[in-house]
Amino acid sequence: TPSGNVFGFEHIQDDSVAMESYMTLTKGILQSHASEILSPREVLNKVNRQMYSNIERNSFVSMFYAVLDMRKHTIRFARAGHNPAILAHRSNDTNTLLQPKGIAVGLAGDTKFYEFLEELEIELENGDVLAFYTDGFTEASTKDDAEYGEERLERTISENKNGSASLIVQNVVRSIKRFVGNHPQHDDMTMVVIKVL
Repeated sequence: TPSGNVFGFEHIQDDSVAMESYMTLTKGILQSHASEILSPREVLNKVNRQMYSNIERNSFVSMFYAVLDMRKHTIRFARAGHNPAILAHRSNDTNTLLQPKGIAVGLAGDTKFYEFLEELEIELENGDVLAFYTDGFTEASTKDDAEYGEERLERTISENKNGSASLIVQNVVRSIKRFVGNHPQHDDMTMVVIKVL
């Protein structure tokens, strides 16, 4: 798009057959606004406006929507109840959690949803790593119900930040498999890693 690379990341909390239709609906709404020059906060508000009247009251959609401008090396983002994204800095051994305020899509009407929604913009450096993920990663558990957790996920991403984006994902998955052993996992696990070049 003229304003940068746009992407949305979503997770639907619903146990019914309606889940697939919610996914299709949110994807369609996002695509219809991606070509417009809108702030992430405005896009998520539009998604909520259209979803709120269609979603069952015990269901919700968590989302992370961002505009990545590689010319300016910036990312603008808003988060509707989704896991924070992880920014692993190339220049030092620290991570930043990208966690602006926001509640999940479908939990509140226009005014309340928009009031809670915060948009942030940060600068990026060459070699920085951005990781977006569903809670299947942090909530992956052993047979004793010990969870992999956010701290371990951050550490694994940071330890592998010098590799390619695909290698980072592979090493996170390996780390989780070692942690959980043969214990079956029941939540979906989706991760997108972006390496700034």
